[in-house]
Amino acid sequence: MEFNDVYNQERVTRKFTNRKVNEKLLAKIIERAQQSPSLLNSQPWKVYILAGEALAGLKKEVKKQIDTGVDPHEDFAKMLSLNWESFPSQNLAAVGASQPYFFHNKMDLFEDSNNTMFNAQDVVFLTIPKASPAWSVYDLGIFSQSIMLLAINEGIAVMPAHSMVSYPELVRKYAEIPNDELVGMAIGLGYKDKSAEVNDPKYIPARLPFKKIYKLIK
Repeated sequence: MEFNDVYNQERVTRKFTNRKVNEKLLAKIIERAQQSPSLLNSQPWKVYILAGEALAGLKKEVKKQIDTGVDPHEDFAKMLSLNWESFPSQNLAAVGASQPYFFHNKMDLFEDSNNTMFNAQDVVFLTIPKASPAWSVYDLGIFSQSIMLLAINEGIAVMPAHSMVSYPELVRKYAEIPNDELVGMAIGLGYKDKSAEVNDPKYIPARLPFKKIYKLIK
């Protein structure tokens, strides 16, 4: 696929079909993503993919946590400040205000999908060591982007979502992740359910005017 086609197709999928991604294709995507750059070639990331019974078990326990009102407690919340500055806070508020419009006041569709991990049949969980500098978070972001672009190039839909790592102790349990690793983020991979209303193609959050983020100094 041409790069521009891949890049322009990078949109999240809010509900997947029940079709699984071929295991060899998953491995191929992750192996190619290893070419991503990192600080001093530290390559701090590790990858754990859950599918089948293991993923079903995780989904069941996560849903129970949600239903009983257990607050999310992501590993990165302990590592990073959640006190947003005014600039990103304004952007977050704008997106939040636009969601009911784009979802036609059917936010329950998104919440239901979110609470079931978007029906993803394969979920990639990414970690970095607990003893990591902040640069490793940056590196993990680059690695994640590589995974998503490579997946899209193979005709695979993507959904990066912090909600899937809201209960890291459960992710560790099912993915057999050591306690000395931070569960950083998760990416659902699969095939888009084109019949699902929550996948409304009209909902694409607006981006800021280019001039608001760009400055060239000469």
